[in-house]
Amino acid sequence: MIRLLKIDLAKLLSYRTFWVLIGIYFSILILIPISGMEFLKWLASKGAQFGEIDIMKIPLYHFPDIWQNLTYVAKFITLIAGILVVILTTNEFSYKTIRQNVIDGLSRADFITSKVLFILGLSLVSALVVLFIGLLMGSIYSPQTEMHYMFQHIGFVPAFFLMTLNFLLFSMMLALVIKRAGLSIVLLLVYPLFEVIIRSMLPDPVDNVVNFFPFWAITNLVDFPFSRYAFQEIRDSVAIKDIIINLVYIPVLIGVSYKTIAQKNLS
Repeated sequence: MIRLLKIDLAKLLSYRTFWVLIGIYFSILILIPISGMEFLKWLASKGAQFGEIDIMKIPLYHFPDIWQNLTYVAKFITLIAGILVVILTTNEFSYKTIRQNVIDGLSRADFITSKVLFILGLSLVSALVVLFIGLLMGSIYSPQTEMHYMFQHIGFVPAFFLMTLNFLLFSMMLALVIKRAGLSIVLLLVYPLFEVIIRSMLPDPVDNVVNFFPFWAITNLVDFPFSRYAFQEIRDSVAIKDIIINLVYIPVLIGVSYKTIAQKNLS
């Protein structure tokens, strides 16, 4: 497996677009949460209010709220990583590197494995970055830094890892099916709308079936957290059902990707 990962990285490290997109992705992933408090201070200086609550007293960066808040925001930033995966995957067809790899003795299963290993590594690093930011910002701004508060609800971080992994696997699968970067990116952007339309067309008793669709299942892992500051009830934990659905999707997405590449003409 290390050999396959090295083969994939050898193609990426000399590719300028890879460095640009990966730099943009991690820069935004780091800078948006870190600059959030400064943004709140700027809003407060302009007289912005959150109802009757002092905007500077909203505990966005307090333990344990920070874990859900941070991962919810970060899941939107993973779209950049998804676009990166689409470009890298479709380039294998555009530049015929996949064909050359197969000629050189790499099987199609090896090709999929190398891509999955890269996606796994990118998802893990993303989760570790989020973990570091959460510990840093929480330690700075949270009035309570005892271990009990610090690691309460930290389960959102592995949930973010699982969410990122599945989203990137979905992006890879889409790119393998379409084989064109532009069209794949457009479909990646508009696909969530398809699920929304389907849900709106279903009668109420069965509209929950959409929760098993890929995008809905992925995003359900981390629920919208900010309603709590308007004294509304939220789901402040990761549902076991959503974890199971996402774990099932991992082999499904990899299997569809392999079946797609196994049936394609690489010439």
